[in-house]
Amino acid sequence: MTTTMPRDEILRKTKAVSQVLEALRNEHRQILTSLQSGQDTTPTDGKISTIAHSLEQLELGVSEAQVTRL
Repeated sequence: MTTTMPRDEILRKTKAVSQVLEALRNEHRQILTSLQSGQDTTPTDGKISTIAHSLEQLELGVSEAQVTRL
């Protein structure tokens, strides 16, 4: 048996996920800025690449969540 969530519950949950993704995106931006500016004591290209990739994925997730909320 399949149950479906009411539309308002789906929108509420999507908004909550979107807020979490936005917070993670902001944290990743801060980390990336710190790494690129040399504030991190051992910045490596690997760290920067990993954080940049994660940031791209978070940007995509935030965009998709915003489209879903419309």
